[in-house]
Amino acid sequence: MKRMYALLTATMVAAAIALPSRASSLAPKLAAPQDTLILKLKSDARLLVVVKDVKDLKNLKNEKIDSLMLLLDKYANQIEAAGKNGEEVTVTIDKASANTSEDVNITITQNGPGGTEVTIKEKNRIRITDKVGVDIEKDEDGNSTKVKVNVGSSDSTETAEKDEKRYKNRNPRKEFDFQIDLGVSHWMNKEALAGSEVTDIELRPLASRYISLNSKWIYRIGGEASPLRLMTGFNFDFHNYMFDNNIMIVNNEGRTDFVNAAPLDLEKSKLATSSVNIPLEVGFDFKNRKGKTAFKIGGGGFVGYMLSSHSKVKYSQDGDNFKNKTKDDFYLNDFLYGVSGFVGIRSLEFFGKYNLNDMFEDNKGPQANALAVGLRIKI
Repeated sequence: MKRMYALLTATMVAAAIALPSRASSLAPKLAAPQDTLILKLKSDARLLVVVKDVKDLKNLKNEKIDSLMLLLDKYANQIEAAGKNGEEVTVTIDKASANTSEDVNITITQNGPGGTEVTIKEKNRIRITDKVGVDIEKDEDGNSTKVKVNVGSSDSTETAEKDEKRYKNRNPRKEFDFQIDLGVSHWMNKEALAGSEVTDIELRPLASRYISLNSKWIYRIGGEASPLRLMTGFNFDFHNYMFDNNIMIVNNEGRTDFVNAAPLDLEKSKLATSSVNIPLEVGFDFKNRKGKTAFKIGGGGFVGYMLSSHSKVKYSQDGDNFKNKTKDDFYLNDFLYGVSGFVGIRSLEFFGKYNLNDMFEDNKGPQANALAVGLRIKI
């Protein structure tokens, strides 16, 4: 009886909200003879329940209150529009001809002169077993039909809980990613060392390649729906600075210089470096309903250590090809630090990294700061 009383109370509230001036009734389409129960509500509104006999009235307690209220709420605007002229409006929820408890016909009838009637068929769920069913859904205009095989409980609340659980599993508090950064390297704030032969050091933009191998741990900060992330880990960076204008890097008696290679005509001249870095970034990862990333953005900083460096030149002379590789530290700073950032749309992500430290030791080489930009690939 408590459930039945809650059902009647909830339906009374829906009827009182839906109708501006006249009464509303909730009546299954059943054949006579019938018993009628009229409940008076506030503001002279009333609820009309029509049943075959008292036995059917007792069976109302088996109805799902939440499902009934959802149906009434969904069509509240249509009910209100139908009753604007002050005429009586009847809302009929008919399960008498339904094959299952999920099959519902709704009829909204406006009585009086020029009255209209609109019939809406809700989603039908044909239950094959307790765990397997077929959902058939039509839009109100009848222009499209969707058929979906549903595996799981027939109860909509339980289904929603399962969907939520799946989302939680796709949005764990801690994740691990392995990424590869592919991009180009560049020097910023360039200034030649006093007394250098070459004062304008140019890099070949597309040939100066950058590769980074990233192992990253991602921690969610906040609740299950929070987009805030804290990211750290370690990565191995590989810069290839490819020089233009036939210049090469040399270690010249306690300092690093750039000289013109003439009379040699260099096919390739580069400085290659490798380092290990520890990043620390904060980002926002916005996911869609399926738990997949829709948009992300973030940034932070990093510290690192130079592992190795070498120069390499390639040229031809008297018909012979030569490659000279020189392993040297070239007075490069061992300690590295800088800032980084990224932005991503779905699976596409771009990054940028800028070294705040000078590339070379003070008064041991030219002034320059390393910059890398490119595309990030998740493995």
